Amino acid sequence: MTLINKLTVQELIKRVQKFGAESLSDHEVLAVIFREVFGNKKINPKTAELDEYSDLRQLKYFSDEEWKCLLKSKENVAYAKVLCEFAQRLERRPKLTLGKIYSSQGIGEQMIDEIGMFEQEVLVVILLDTKNQVLARKIIFKGTLDAATVHPREIFKFAFRYSAACLIIVHNHPSGVTTPSENDLKLTKRMEHSSKILGVAFLDHIIVGSTSYFSMREEKIIH
Repeated sequence: MTLINKLTVQELIKRVQKFGAESLSDHEVLAVIFREVFGNKKINPKTAELDEYSDLRQLKYFSDEEWKCLLKSKENVAYAKVLCEFAQRLERRPKLTLGKIYSSQGIGEQMIDEIGMFEQEVLVVILLDTKNQVLARKIIFKGTLDAATVHPREIFKFAFRYSAACLIIVHNHPSGVTTPSENDLKLTKRMEHSSKILGVAFLDHIIVGSTSYFSMREEKIIH
């Protein structure tokens, strides 16, 4: 592999600070990890030593000898293996898949894993087509979700952008208790009213905690 962008690690860090870590190529990510995290100062983005390791997926196939060659320390090799295991477990977490058909139960169970442990309240809007396939999803609001901060017009503006047939909103309770509050019930009624006027079906309002969910549709609060 020939490096297109021959930058120093310090320049890569500046890019991350400005544009985020997603701006780095796999090759550049490896250079930063091996040099700055594991202390192999001989490694840098200009080094041919990294040329054969241009894809992060290769890491899980490294032998102990390959790890030792790059990291120079048995302790660092162990840390690197833990880092790879962490990445693999994170990747195995369930995700809402665009185009897949979902029920309230399916969305509730998956959103427990995605936002149930958040310490801050967030509200996610999930857009679906006429077959209940997911078109798009987005966090619309963050912080204390009350009548003053959550505006149905912002939710439906997002729905119109994708010509959605219907939508579901999901938010978390950092306390872990999924019993709807008075504000939750008021928001549900506002969404029901708005959906009838605007012609986008409001399928459900789901509240999730760290281990459970509450569906307004399943509990007959939404008819």
